[in-house]
Amino acid sequence: MNFEAMQKAWQSQDPGAKVTINVNVLLNEVRHNQQHFRATIFWRDVREVGSAALMTVGFLVWGLRCHWWSFYLLAFACFEVGVFFVVDRRIQHRKQPVHNDSLQSCIEASLFQINHQIWLLRNVLWWYLLPPIIGIGAVLAQTLWTARGAGLAFLITIGAVFIITYGFTYGFVYWLNQRAVKKQLEPRRQELETLLAGLKEPRNQPLMDADGR
Repeated sequence: MNFEAMQKAWQSQDPGAKVTINVNVLLNEVRHNQQHFRATIFWRDVREVGSAALMTVGFLVWGLRCHWWSFYLLAFACFEVGVFFVVDRRIQHRKQPVHNDSLQSCIEASLFQINHQIWLLRNVLWWYLLPPIIGIGAVLAQTLWTARGAGLAFLITIGAVFIITYGFTYGFVYWLNQRAVKKQLEPRRQELETLLAGLKEPRNQPLMDADGR
């Protein structure tokens, strides 16, 4: 019986009923999901920090070759995003609730992680999308200034291409993040909150111990 099946069995019982679910089995399922979630977040952060580092170096080199200040700004924006991932991870590691072998502790630790990821994705515009947007806007401004002698129609075309391309890309990224919150993280949080509330409710005895009692 997996985590979702055990939760449904629990929720389907009357308030005064006792659900025959082994604590160790449920604890193992919660741990497994927690470890999988941690691994997913870790490798996401590795990819993001690695990409930010590569783009930082690339835009710096490009700026040095072209002598464009706007590429320096864009490189700094990418650097800021990478640093945010590293600093945020260290801060959250320090704030992580004290973990022991109890089921309640494991659920609380998982809730802490998921709540923070929900906060990150809901605010992704400000810490992840906005810095590069500012840098890209600077590149667009310098591009238009450099090509100011090419005619108004050309400048409008270049500006429109920039705005449409990056507007669609960043809009899609924002939508994906909000969809992940709604479809994946919030349901998971509700499941864990339900389990935690059941554990803290003294009149319900939904679990049995390792010996089946």
